[in-house]
Amino acid sequence: MKHKVLVGAVITTLLAFLLYMANMKRVEDAKLTVVGPKTSKVAKKKAKEPKVKTLKEPKVNSIEYSNHVKAKSGSNKKLVKIIKKTMGLDDSYQVVAQDLNNSNHFAVVSNTAKAHNANKAMKLFLLIALYEQEQKGKIGNRTAITIKKADKVKGDKMLQTNMAYGIAYLREAMLRGNKTASNALLRKIGVANVDSVAKRMGATQTTIAKNFNGDSYGKTTAADLAKTMMGLYQGRVLNRQHASRVLSTLASSKDRPSLVDDINGGVYAIGDHDFAVAIVQGKGNAYCVSVWGSNNKNFAKLGQQVNTWFSKKRK
Repeated sequence: MKHKVLVGAVITTLLAFLLYMANMKRVEDAKLTVVGPKTSKVAKKKAKEPKVKTLKEPKVNSIEYSNHVKAKSGSNKKLVKIIKKTMGLDDSYQVVAQDLNNSNHFAVVSNTAKAHNANKAMKLFLLIALYEQEQKGKIGNRTAITIKKADKVKGDKMLQTNMAYGIAYLREAMLRGNKTASNALLRKIGVANVDSVAKRMGATQTTIAKNFNGDSYGKTTAADLAKTMMGLYQGRVLNRQHASRVLSTLASSKDRPSLVDDINGGVYAIGDHDFAVAIVQGKGNAYCVSVWGSNNKNFAKLGQQVNTWFSKKRK
C-alpha cells in the first residue's frame, strides 16, 4: 500500500514539473504588449512623402529656335514675307529694313534677340568715334600715332613698332583689315569713347573689345548697327560734314559685304562674315538694311530682294 502511495506521489510530482516547464516555455514565447492609459496614448502620424516638383515645359517663345521667327509690331507684312522666304527656317538671323523717308515702311524680323560676336562690322563704331574726335578738334589730318608693342599683331609686316603713322593712313589700313592699325586707333581714341559713341547712337546691346587682336572685336546686333547707320544719316552724334565723311569712307571701301553685291546706286556699307549693314540711295528712295546670320549664304539674295521692294511702289 505504501509502495503504491509512493509511486503516485512521484507521478504527481513529475506531471507538475512537466506542466511548470510547459508554462515557462509559453511565457518565453509570448509577445509582450504594453498598453498605456488612454490619456497617454500617442497616435503616430504617417510620414508625408516629399513633394516632387513637376518641371514645367518652357514657353516656346522663350527659347530661340530657327523656326520661331518674330516680326516687330507694325512691320510691313509684304516685306516681312519676303525676308522670311529669303532667310528660310534653317538658320538663326536678325534682319532690319527701314525706309529713311517714311518711318511707316519697315520690317524687323528675327528668331534671336541677343548680341553676337562681330568682326569688321565693329569698325563702324571706331570710325564714327574717330571723326567725332576730329569734329571736337582733338585730332586732325596731321595727327600721327606711334605704333607700340601692344598694338602690334603677330605677322603684320605693314606697320612697324616705334614708327609714327598719319591718322588717315592708319584709318585706311584699318578698313583694309589691318589689326595693328585698328589697335593703334582704338588706343588713341579709347575704348570708353567708342563705347560712348555706340550708346549715343542707340546701340544699347553693343560692347567693344579691349583690342582687335582676336576674331571678335566685340558684340552687337543687327538692330544696333541699323540704329547707328540711321543715326549717321539723321545727324546724330556727328554733324552733317563729318557724317558725310564717314559715309564717303564706307562708299569708297573696296571691301564690301555680300549683302550689297547685287545693288547699284549710292551704297554705304560695312560688314563681315556674320554681320552687314548698309544705307542705299536710289531713284526716289533711301533705306537702311542690316543683317546678322549664323549662315551668310542668303545675304546677297536678301540685299537684292529688299532693294527690289524699296525700289517699287509700296502699299
